[in-house]
Amino acid sequence: MFKLGRNKGNYPYATARVKGKKSHLLTQDNYPKLLMMDLNEISRFMGETQYKTEMAELASRYDGVNLIELGTSRNLARTYRDIIGFTTGELRDIVVAYLRRWDYQNIKTILRGRSSGASLEEIQEDLVPAGDLSEEYLISLVGMETTADVIDALRRKQGFVLPDDLPALAEQENSLPSVEDSLDKAYYTQLLKTVQPRGKPEKLFLSYIKREIDIVNLRTLLKLKQAGLPLERIRTYFIEGGHELKVKELERMASTDSFEALLDDLSKLSFYEEIREGVETAKQTGSLSGIMLNLKKWQARQSERFSNIYPLSVLPVIDYIIRKNDEVNNIRMIARGKAAGMDPDTINKLLVM
Repeated sequence: MFKLGRNKGNYPYATARVKGKKSHLLTQDNYPKLLMMDLNEISRFMGETQYKTEMAELASRYDGVNLIELGTSRNLARTYRDIIGFTTGELRDIVVAYLRRWDYQNIKTILRGRSSGASLEEIQEDLVPAGDLSEEYLISLVGMETTADVIDALRRKQGFVLPDDLPALAEQENSLPSVEDSLDKAYYTQLLKTVQPRGKPEKLFLSYIKREIDIVNLRTLLKLKQAGLPLERIRTYFIEGGHELKVKELERMASTDSFEALLDDLSKLSFYEEIREGVETAKQTGSLSGIMLNLKKWQARQSERFSNIYPLSVLPVIDYIIRKNDEVNNIRMIARGKAAGMDPDTINKLLVM
């Protein structure tokens, strides 16, 4: 949490640097071209963009989807750590707090890999050291003997917060989903503590985070309700601090008679029009993928909306971080779709732009 009187940060310099980085993002015109390319053509195209360093470093060992996925994820990590490196004071604190999601994601990757019996090399390849924990430190966690050793090392890491119940949760059979949800709660709890709404920019950013918590909670509610879990189980997964969906409201929605009744209940949400198409599809097919995609696109539009309001604040920095992640996800989606033989129109509907 911030201390009063600290250096607020180098906002003019940081926002100018981010503006320069933003100019290198792919334009909307690039995506139709990528959709018409094969995997080798996509790799060559990426080698002529801001991803060229990573693509060149990896080209001798990987090709196809693996080259594209590893190249983009490593570029993402370098870009984010670069931003952490050139920000100072409270601005850096906010950026680090927001990017800690990658630290928690990497912990999930390590625990998931150990649970599935993946090799150390396979786990390392899936790491994206885009947060505050260094690649060297994450690799040291991968090499530890037991999951308990990993958790114990993280609990000793200064400045890093883990849920108190994580060691006990991790020892339970088939506990991975509960462990991951517990890590999500820890991340958002710490993030909310970090952002102090002393001015309009911070208030807008805090509002965005609270909307993000709404989205995470709604995804959790839909998945668990569809799986038939009782209210007593579902309520334990909710994260406090949402904007519109407070925990009491989520519990009310979780107590509806059926999954179909829950879908009908979504019409009361202020952002229902943003997800209406996905809800209708879910009613007809039972698939939640449409709603999940609608939520991602709505989230991207929110970040773009607030980024231009206060140009010398944390908002443009966070907006670039979000846009960069969306770009990497889009490139990977195109590559995976091509590898799976999906047609360009189908892939295009899955992109977040």
